[in-house]
Formats: sequence, C-alpha cells, structure tokens
Amino acid sequence: MLFGQSSLETMLTLQAAKKEFDKRILYLKKQNSAAQKDYFELKGLYPDEKHK
Repeated sequence: MLFGQSSLETMLTLQAAKKEFDKRILYLKKQNSAAQKDYFELKGLYPDEKHK
C-alpha cells in the first residue's frame, strides 16, 4: 500500500466532497441559467426603462 490509512481516508473524503461540489455546481448553473432567461425576458418587456 502506497498510502497510510489516514491518507486513504482523507483522499476518499475529499473525493466524495468533490463529487458533491460538482453536483451543487451543476445545480447552481442550471438555476443561474433560468434566472438569466427570466431576467432577459423581463428586460424585454420594459425596454425603455433606464438602468442605473
């Protein structure tokens, strides 16, 4: 074995955390995409409104 038990546990924990973060990133990207779509649709409804 190249790694000690503690190192192996740390690596497995970090891999699991990365997997969860990747899922969360995908979820947030989808939410952001939907929010941007809504924003631009609403912006299109009020094209004369001045933005500060």
